[in-house]
Amino acid sequence: MSTKDLILSTAKDMISEVGFHKMTTANLAKRADISEGTIYRHFESKEDILQHILDTFDEKYQALVENCRTRMDKGTLSLEDLLGSHFAFLDANAADIKIVLGTYSIQDVTRRSMARFIERMRALFEDHLEHGQQQGTLLEVPLRPTGLILANMFFGIMRIKLYWPEIDDFSTEAVEFCRRSLMSPGAGK
Repeated sequence: MSTKDLILSTAKDMISEVGFHKMTTANLAKRADISEGTIYRHFESKEDILQHILDTFDEKYQALVENCRTRMDKGTLSLEDLLGSHFAFLDANAADIKIVLGTYSIQDVTRRSMARFIERMRALFEDHLEHGQQQGTLLEVPLRPTGLILANMFFGIMRIKLYWPEIDDFSTEAVEFCRRSLMSPGAGK
């Protein structure tokens, strides 16, 4: 692992554990077992570190969106696959999402990142709904509001999974609810 990656990985762990404001470059350097000067050779500030974490998260989500769109174009992306891939993304990127949620109210850069994330999710869900309607597999529903409802439902479940892990995971039930609510009768899985 490169020094830059070590700094980012350690910062992600610290921010998700103690919060952005409690992480300092001094305690980050101590935890990463490097000098504080080494941090400043790679990053201008802890805000710059946060920006890099958010950019990487953004790139990971964009890769998921592109994969989903490719599968949608090929006709191999079911509603269950679309929603399931988002739950898998959540599980794989829990620390990043905690950082986004934990710094949302205090950092403009995070608010912009979250807005991009939600908008991409909404647009992807909306496009999938439109594609399914054209194929006759999904019911005719208003696209934008339904895409927004799906994105916000996912966002809410994501928060519950991250902050209240003692609550039973009901993501499978949420996917089944969406399937029952949106699938055309006789469309199958």
